[in-house]
Amino acid sequence: MTQPKWPFLWLLYLVAFAALLFSVFFSFYLWFNLDDYLTLIAHFRNYVPWIALLFGIGIAGLLASNVRIAFLARQQSHVLSHVNENLKREINERIQAEESKQKLEVALLQGQKLQAMGTLAGGIAHDFNNLLYAIIGYTEMIREDMDKNTVSYHNLGKILEATHRGQELISRILSFSRRQHHQFSVIQINQTIEAALSLLRPTVPASVTIHFQSDFNGLIMGNQTQIHQVLVNLINNAVDAMDGEGTISILVSDIPKNDPMLNEFPETKGKNYCKIEITDTGHGMDQHTMERIFEPFYTTKEVGKGTGLGLSIVHSIIKEHQGEITLTSQLGRGTKFIILLPVHTDI
Repeated sequence: MTQPKWPFLWLLYLVAFAALLFSVFFSFYLWFNLDDYLTLIAHFRNYVPWIALLFGIGIAGLLASNVRIAFLARQQSHVLSHVNENLKREINERIQAEESKQKLEVALLQGQKLQAMGTLAGGIAHDFNNLLYAIIGYTEMIREDMDKNTVSYHNLGKILEATHRGQELISRILSFSRRQHHQFSVIQINQTIEAALSLLRPTVPASVTIHFQSDFNGLIMGNQTQIHQVLVNLINNAVDAMDGEGTISILVSDIPKNDPMLNEFPETKGKNYCKIEITDTGHGMDQHTMERIFEPFYTTKEVGKGTGLGLSIVHSIIKEHQGEITLTSQLGRGTKFIILLPVHTDI
């Protein structure tokens, strides 16, 4: 709103002052000329009803104008409120769309990076595996001509043990790079999780409590051994993150194809999903760690305690099952992994 200019304000003050002077002089005039005032009243006595009528009409018109102005103001207020609500809704939708776009861009870049690293790792693994076969072959040939009680024979056995560990590592790299093909079948995810937990519980410290709850009764198409591997990796990581003391919660539920959560994953459209949430009460992760957590050979563990392939293989297995995996975490507040696996249908 623009402020009135000073000359206009002075004019208003002048008119108000003139009205005040007029009312004062008129009051004094009536006071000192009371007889003239009474004569004037008597002269207009016959016109009092008409004056009262006109005064009433004026008051009624003024009230009607005020009511109309109040109604228009209220109507305008409702219109402005509706416009504001529409603007807020549009702003929120744009913010959500922008956040979804950023998440999709990050997921796309992460997927492309993992795919490139997987291709590179797969090629290196094959070449490295060929070298190990040569080392294993020549070492075994040398051992055949040696006495089993000698130190050299024993040392060559250590070489073979190291090469076999190298082959296991290569097998994990090939699994990450999706060069290995697994047989899929229809499995009951609840039974698969319970079987994995029955194997894990004896190895989990007694100070760690595992809660399992499921509201899902459907089936998925997958490889039971690989699903076991996913659960073992995630639960073992959770135990390490809690320093051997805390609670791990596993919740399985059904996600219909129209659930807003699936909007974050463009490849999940038109499918019903089984959601597996694995939550721990560990020390959590910062943003930098979460951005790199699925990269191969990236680990936050001490040297010698991890290869950095566990979660990258988990990501590879879930993608091979045409699913999605994501996580949320805060330092000091634990971590939650969310796995989405498509529900099997007979169609």
